[in-house]
Amino acid sequence: MAAFSDWMTKKFLDWQAFQGKRKTIDDFAAYIGVSRPLLNQWMNGNIPRPGRENISRLAEIFGPELYDILEIPRPNIYLQRLSKVWENIPPQRQQQIAEEGERYEVKHERSKKSPAKRKISTDK
Repeated sequence: MAAFSDWMTKKFLDWQAFQGKRKTIDDFAAYIGVSRPLLNQWMNGNIPRPGRENISRLAEIFGPELYDILEIPRPNIYLQRLSKVWENIPPQRQQQIAEEGERYEVKHERSKKSPAKRKISTDK
């Protein structure tokens, strides 16, 4: 996937220019939290795409356009927000939220499958 290697190289050059002084690949690798050999493999196209954990990290640093470059769906922002706070929600409330989501899904799946029945008035 040449698009990712080209994108990664552009991000390095943009970052390097933004720093205002000559920064190295080692500095950039440290900035994004990966090893230099891994970064080199990405930029050379030897590894065509990062793993899931690195995709998340790179998207946090550079923005969600990475998902478009990799041609994968962008994560649901609401689910991401919920995931960040989930452990702070009491277990009983977690269960309620999960059950509410399941009820919503069942209700809306049912309405997709069968059209709503109209109430016919007999009043004149």
